[in-house]
Amino acid sequence: MSSATFWQNHSPESLSAGGTIGCDRGWEYDCTTYTSTIVTEWDLVCSNKGLRQLTTSLYMVGVSLGSLGFGDLADRIGRRRTYLLSLAIQCVFGVATAFSPHVVLFIIFRMFVGAATSGVINTSAVMVAEFVGPKERVKVGVLRPVFFSVGAMILAGVAFGVRDWRALQLAVSLPNLLFIPFYWWCPESPRWLLSRDKEKAKELIQKMAKFNRVDLPDHVFADDPIHVDDVTKKKEKEKDETHKSYTILDILRKPNTRKRSLIIFFIWFTNNIVYYGIALNITDLSGDVYTNSLIASAVEIPAYLTLLFLQERFGRKLPVFAYLLLTGIGLIVTAALPAGPGRVAVAMISRFCITGGFQSTMIYTVELFPTVTRNIGMGFSSTAGRIGSIVSPFVWLLADLWRPAPYILFGVMTVVAGLLCMLLPETKGEQLPQTLEDGEEFGKGVAAAVFNKALRTLKIKKPEKKEGGSANPGYI
Repeated sequence: MSSATFWQNHSPESLSAGGTIGCDRGWEYDCTTYTSTIVTEWDLVCSNKGLRQLTTSLYMVGVSLGSLGFGDLADRIGRRRTYLLSLAIQCVFGVATAFSPHVVLFIIFRMFVGAATSGVINTSAVMVAEFVGPKERVKVGVLRPVFFSVGAMILAGVAFGVRDWRALQLAVSLPNLLFIPFYWWCPESPRWLLSRDKEKAKELIQKMAKFNRVDLPDHVFADDPIHVDDVTKKKEKEKDETHKSYTILDILRKPNTRKRSLIIFFIWFTNNIVYYGIALNITDLSGDVYTNSLIASAVEIPAYLTLLFLQERFGRKLPVFAYLLLTGIGLIVTAALPAGPGRVAVAMISRFCITGGFQSTMIYTVELFPTVTRNIGMGFSSTAGRIGSIVSPFVWLLADLWRPAPYILFGVMTVVAGLLCMLLPETKGEQLPQTLEDGEEFGKGVAAAVFNKALRTLKIKKPEKKEGGSANPGYI
């Protein structure tokens, strides 16, 4: 956004109740960085400057609504059709945004873009996870956001060359048309088909095997005659369940699934509030806004790539725990350091860690929810995260009361989220749960095992009794 030089009347009458200066003598814009922005076009300064924050907040509201709506839709009509629909909406309203005649329409169109963007991101994440086996989930799950960061780096270069906001909006919206043919090239998720139409799933799996020149074992689609009755009953039960429509209430109804879901929601909320909190406060980086954007995107790539090793070597749960814990420690240290290069360096390390925690949590979340509610679970997890991103800018108001307060709050939240993660089950190499019953049984007893281990570690020996019943004074 362009900066503005103001001629202001500082008399008491010129100040609103909120302290906003009316700028009754006019303003001039500094257009050395941009030629045109929504600020310069619609004068979003002085008494109107709140509209700038409103555009971002309502965009995130759209993202949150999209997480819910497209998440449920993907579980109902399939991943592929939902992806195409969200991609088309993103393109149409992205172009409409570029031709917005008024700031109100700009905000409305941006909400639709945010909702569609959430559908594209979440649905593609689920499709990627469901197309591959357990051994490959981490690789494809990590490589996907790497391209997101590369795209953000390219965007910094495009924005450097395209300084008009309308032209830039078109430049980032029209390329979506190139991905429309994806619908006819990419098949539906085989896991979703298995929960809805097993005959189509069988055809797809056979086609995939033929394409990859792999011979399917005879027993893949054949029922064992000895157990045919049991298998038939199980399949009929699964069919009855997977054809039902589920809501968030189904996820929260059973105790084990409820506990697991609430922990995941809190981790997502923490990831987002901290990630955007750090991003919004990196003001000490040298260079202009384009250089800063390039650096902010570039630092995420090594964070993603380290997951290829960490999640293959240590599983899903431990990297999430470690990244969150290190982020929390880094932020608390940042709060204690004076302004300078050291403080910026530690903050950037925290940015690296929270990026790794963010992505490892997404991979972990996909594997924790059963197939029939996976997109709903992802949608509500993303919504919890978006609420965090909406709240994040307001946390920095605490700095007016005490400068280290935001860093300490972010640090404590990430440490707590990391510790709660240890109550979740490990998913590496495990068969993904299909039904709600599978999800409820998955990981039962993990929390009790963690607590028991902690108690054994901290346990003080009980008093021993001598013969005759007297207590041994050597023990407390």
